[in-house]
Amino acid sequence: MMFNFFKWLGLTISLMIFWLAINVISTTGGWFTSPVVAANDSDALISTMEKSIRKESKGNAVMLLIEEGKVISEFGISTGVPVHGDTVFGVSSLSKWVTAVGVMKLVENGRLDLDKPVSSYLTKWTLPPSDFDNDEVTIRRLLSHTAGITDGLGHNGFETRAEIQPLIEHLSQAKDADEGVNGRVHVGIKPGSQFVYSGGSYNLLQLIVEEVTNMSFESYMSESIFVPLGMDSTTYRQEDVTQLAQYFDEKGNTRAYPYYTSLAATGLYSSANDLAKFVSMHVPENLKSSKTKSLLSKTSLKEMRMPQASKMGIDVWGLGTMLFASNNESDFIIGHGGQSPSLNSTVRLNPKNGNAFILLETGNRFLAADSATKWTLWETGNPDMYMLKNMIPAMLLRVLIGCVVILIASLVIVWRKKRANKNT
Repeated sequence: MMFNFFKWLGLTISLMIFWLAINVISTTGGWFTSPVVAANDSDALISTMEKSIRKESKGNAVMLLIEEGKVISEFGISTGVPVHGDTVFGVSSLSKWVTAVGVMKLVENGRLDLDKPVSSYLTKWTLPPSDFDNDEVTIRRLLSHTAGITDGLGHNGFETRAEIQPLIEHLSQAKDADEGVNGRVHVGIKPGSQFVYSGGSYNLLQLIVEEVTNMSFESYMSESIFVPLGMDSTTYRQEDVTQLAQYFDEKGNTRAYPYYTSLAATGLYSSANDLAKFVSMHVPENLKSSKTKSLLSKTSLKEMRMPQASKMGIDVWGLGTMLFASNNESDFIIGHGGQSPSLNSTVRLNPKNGNAFILLETGNRFLAADSATKWTLWETGNPDMYMLKNMIPAMLLRVLIGCVVILIASLVIVWRKKRANKNT
């Protein structure tokens, strides 16, 4: 009797595990999702995306669709001054991906070590004492948001350039921190233990770049990244921009772009065409034009796409690069997005074939990300991290209901067998 019980228990648990596995595989594999248009139908995708942007935009937007490293479609819409591929937008946290390339260039040049304590590079500021080993904070972990920094930043920025807080002060206590977060760059959890998104980690990288180069962060990024790539409209100074997009809020009113201390984390201004040049350095060699600069080696670019952090068992971050979804070729759809109160930006790339999607917009804080989610599903057939996040509650409910059904069915079978045995 005891053997039969354990046999029943083992079979029941096995069925529950099988049900869980089927649901995880089907959800992450996009079994219950379908692209907005048929795969490989670029014209239909462009038409659908343009229609969606026209419907949802409350301000302005510029979209580029890139295939095999070449721009095949440009679309712009605005309720005010017309916008196009050379119009410059604030891109918010998309800045981090660009910063990461600048940092990796220093790594390639031997001026930074990914796994060396950051304290070895700092002379002007140090991480405050913590309950953990601050020497476990490394460049790798700052890039991947796994350094244990719990600042909670988010940056609101400042109304005027004169109000910009010096970087050293900002690291100790950011005056433009989002409401409800501490705004202090300090080690609040064990470095390397988990992924915690941290704008402050990139503020610290900004200081490290200045320390090791003896240059301002702006000058280093311009000289090492923007000029070589021909990103002529990309800057950290909005006042230098001649074709700056109007910044619309979600009610269609114009507002001013803020000024930032946190250049590395959120302070970049760029155009869709400039970001297409940035994307070009990440595409396969056979798709690059003769004008494309290879600022990083293939080894470094690959390392940036290697998983460094996960959420709920799903790889989500590399070295400064978001890993949005599998591209079905042992790699990821990569890139970054940015969001501020009513601004949204996104760049996504399939590094295996050079296909990419770029959308910069104001007036709708979700339009760029939502559109990129549609593109990712169309490009790969796989839901991205945002779609998965929305799908997980329904999946967990299915798993729970299924497990309850399995348990009840199993108990009913046992009860019927016992009843049958009594009657014989």
